[in-house]
Amino acid sequence: MNRREAVKRATFLLGGALTMSGFGALAEVLEPVSGSGVEAKSIESQEALIAAIADTIIPDTKDVPGAKAAGVGPFVVMMLQDCYTANVQKNFADGLMKVDEVSQSQYKRPFTALTLKEREEIFKLFKAEAIAQRKAGTATSNFFPLFYELTCLGYYTSEIGATKALRYVDIPGKYEACVPLKPGQKAWAT
Repeated sequence: MNRREAVKRATFLLGGALTMSGFGALAEVLEPVSGSGVEAKSIESQEALIAAIADTIIPDTKDVPGAKAAGVGPFVVMMLQDCYTANVQKNFADGLMKVDEVSQSQYKRPFTALTLKEREEIFKLFKAEAIAQRKAGTATSNFFPLFYELTCLGYYTSEIGATKALRYVDIPGKYEACVPLKPGQKAWAT
């Protein structure tokens, strides 16, 4: 049995318990494509745009570097190329083009040249559109939810995200199931 067959069987056993958050994308991974398609090359050429959008979702703060510093741009490109079908890659590439089109129409500049405040305004438009589509049950594109999910996954599993944005202990002590967080305390990475 090869790895692909094992993943298919494991997914069959899990049945309909999977959701789109977290491991919901596993359903799209059953028949991954290599990063050699037109969409994959298009996405790879947009790595700067992907990094700028990810940095809008998780920007730098005074004491914690943002998504761009954590290398989320290359992570998103790698995940899309290695783990998602050509159809998902095409929808993602179309979403990237739409982001730049909205940027050009509103600010007459590419998204990567905008200030953080301007990028956040465009981001709010896409977020509102995704929420409206979800409520109406007409979600034709999963661009925004997928981008948000991959950004959070890439950031919080990176060294910067796990050690600077979250509270990290190299060798944690005993397991305590429910420990209340104090106001301003970081969530635990370990």
